Amino acid sequence: MDAVLWFYIVCPMIGFIGMMSGGYWGVGCGWFVVPAMLIIGFDPIQAVGIGLLQMVPSTILTVSRQASQIGWTKGAPGFSLALPIGAGAAITSLFGKTINAKLTAVIGDARWLQWMLIVIIAVIICQTLCSRTACYNDKMPQIGAAESRIAFVMGLVTGIMSSLLGIGGGLLIRPLLTSGCKVPEYYTSRIVRLLVLVTTVTGGMTYLLARDGFDWTVFMVSMAVALGGVFGFPLGAKLHTIVYDNGYAQHIHKSFAVVAIAVLANTLLNMYGHAGVSRYLMLTIAAGLIIYLAWFAFYVERNPRAH
Repeated sequence: MDAVLWFYIVCPMIGFIGMMSGGYWGVGCGWFVVPAMLIIGFDPIQAVGIGLLQMVPSTILTVSRQASQIGWTKGAPGFSLALPIGAGAAITSLFGKTINAKLTAVIGDARWLQWMLIVIIAVIICQTLCSRTACYNDKMPQIGAAESRIAFVMGLVTGIMSSLLGIGGGLLIRPLLTSGCKVPEYYTSRIVRLLVLVTTVTGGMTYLLARDGFDWTVFMVSMAVALGGVFGFPLGAKLHTIVYDNGYAQHIHKSFAVVAIAVLANTLLNMYGHAGVSRYLMLTIAAGLIIYLAWFAFYVERNPRAH
């Protein structure tokens, strides 16, 4: 009975909670799903695999509906940014699991990866809180060949980090687009959702291959989590639209720092031997976020701002 309970109720609930925030900011929810899977009892490799794979069914319908809104002609955001970032991410995310194992074996200490993540996330938090996102009357900047090449390199980095940590890649892509390329929020959210799907498909598939063949446990649990995610992700995207359309685009941008802070707290607590505290803290933060997002969407509809 316990197994049935967590498989058919707890796992979908985890997917719904995590992917609702994922749909809102256009990011993956590995920061929440991975600790939840560790609490249930999966090993770290399986937890990361589940965190990645569950995003595929959760995001594919929303992404396919919004893909045409990005623009795919020459010079448009899809052609100049989404394609090079996606290509780079698809290449390196295939090797994240292998690179993780080899580097850890060579260095002899898995904390190298955690320190790398801490530095990156700290920069993202500062960047998010001290910047603004282009929106409404702000025009899409001209993206040339040089910017597209930089985007490809960032895609390579994103693919590795995504498949190493199970974070979906959006954590890195969103700051690149908003501050690095000055992409308006309208396009940023749609591009990030698309690229999260790319990185999770390519990176997640590698976690289905175990030493003794196909890992059916990871696959089945991923699909159970995705049962909730297919409802949570589009709901989060809808809340994003409500908040954006009512004049609160900067709130979307600034509040993204909460997700980054959660990832930073998770990493630090794990490094200093407080894994149990970290996992339950992530569950609490995620539950608080969905309550807040639902309330805030309700609030902005009654208190719209002029664009």
